[in-house]
Amino acid sequence: MRCLLPGLLVLSMQTPAIAQVEIRVIETDPPSPSTLGHWEPFHLRIGYETDRAVRIYVGAFLGARRLPSMTSASPSYEAGAGEAEVWVAFTDPARVDRIVVRAHADGKDLARAEVPVSLTWTGITPPVPRRPADWVGRLQDHAQRHISDEYAAYRNRPGSWLAQGLVLLLPWATPGYLVLQIVLLRRYRGSWRLASAVPAVPMAGVLIYTILAMAAGSNVFPLVWLLASFFACVSLLGLMALHRLVEGAS
Repeated sequence: MRCLLPGLLVLSMQTPAIAQVEIRVIETDPPSPSTLGHWEPFHLRIGYETDRAVRIYVGAFLGARRLPSMTSASPSYEAGAGEAEVWVAFTDPARVDRIVVRAHADGKDLARAEVPVSLTWTGITPPVPRRPADWVGRLQDHAQRHISDEYAAYRNRPGSWLAQGLVLLLPWATPGYLVLQIVLLRRYRGSWRLASAVPAVPMAGVLIYTILAMAAGSNVFPLVWLLASFFACVSLLGLMALHRLVEGAS
């Protein structure tokens, strides 16, 4: 037994430390209870301590139900200790009794902090915007610098030639598809004309979706139409190549 003890002590000293991520709510602005107006944010000052890069998100709850709301974007906070600012806001009347803050990394929540609150949003724009606490602007500037650095690193990353080519071709996808669709329908006959009309069916559905999404205020509707146009254009170009191959062989 005495011989085993030194070996066990060495093993225990070499055991890797358990990953630690901790977050806590230091203070809020405004304090709870509070009544806020249309788009007025409720700010939370968060202290964090982490051994890995995390993102910090916030959610508003009424009882057990999470409420759809506007929330702050999160940069990646590197390993170490520091402070972050998160906020939640509503445009319509709402009542919140609980705020949950999450430290997220590797596809899962690593730490949570909850704070009971009594908040009411009226949905009415206040006549005079309230001035936030000094720490709000300081921490928001810090987060914005992180987000700008991440975006710059993303833009400057080495990309594949396929992705770069797709970005260059997407703006030409819509006129290219429309021209090809009209030309092939006028030029082809019989089964070839029927084949050239096939992309027009899903594109009609995409057009309806695009109009409805635009009316609903979605900001991604142009991307859906552009991607659909690109693939429809590629399919028509493939049909043209097949037609020439068959005609040449005959």
